Amino acid sequence: MAIKNIEMDRRDSAIFRKQLKRGGFLSASYLSVNGFDVAKLRKLALAGELDAIRCAIGNSIRWYYRERQAENAHLRGLA
Repeated sequence: MAIKNIEMDRRDSAIFRKQLKRGGFLSASYLSVNGFDVAKLRKLALAGELDAIRCAIGNSIRWYYRERQAENAHLRGLA
């Protein structure tokens, strides 16, 4: 799965975020605060090397990345 696109309204977003967290996905903002290069993660996802979910909530776009894959990319120096 490279990138999965999801569109939802604001009412569903809180429930869906909990499901993503249980499924092993972390938000791009959380990863960025912890030292990950989110631009590089997005490039890896676009190349098909990293699982990502792109959530469109109204006009806002939020990215979520699979935690283990992002950590491995960070340790290898790719992100």
